[in-house]
Amino acid sequence: MKILIGTNNENKLKQFQRIFRNLGSDIELISLKEVGITSDAEEDEDNLLANAKKKAKFYADVSGMITLADDTGLFIDALGGEPGVHAKRWHEGTEKDRYLKIMERMEDISNEKRNCRYNGVLAVYNPETQEFWIHESSLEGIIANKPMEANGFGYDPIFISTAFNKYYSQLTDEERDSISHRGLGINKFLKDYI
Repeated sequence: MKILIGTNNENKLKQFQRIFRNLGSDIELISLKEVGITSDAEEDEDNLLANAKKKAKFYADVSGMITLADDTGLFIDALGGEPGVHAKRWHEGTEKDRYLKIMERMEDISNEKRNCRYNGVLAVYNPETQEFWIHESSLEGIIANKPMEANGFGYDPIFISTAFNKYYSQLTDEERDSISHRGLGINKFLKDYI
């Protein structure tokens, strides 16, 4: 079985490949680059589920392949849920520019009011049956007072996982996969779908 991974983000692609491999799956994962897709699906919906489904369907329709896509948002209570569903488009610049902007806006927020969560949705779309398989999950955390750049990407350097009481950027691959929407979702997908 082959599944197209609907992302142009190399970090996400590597995570998906590692998770499937570590779960002992023999599914062949195909990147957008391998099938010559260079366009991006527009993420203009107002919720993660709709964005994930839109991406999965877009790439499946272009390729004719079963396609897996996801969408993730960081929701910070003290910022009224920002950056939320528009985590990547919330502030101009690099990933670092975005998390530094959050640090700046959170400067005067006390430790007990720094709650946040990563919400994530995985969507798999089969263009032959025109059916979706969906997984949604949430990961609680707090926004750190200073960044810790190590592993990970996006907002990981400022997100402290309450499950492990350490920066998301410090988690091992195994720790991250045990709590992330990608790790949990793929594990469930292999049980439900295959």
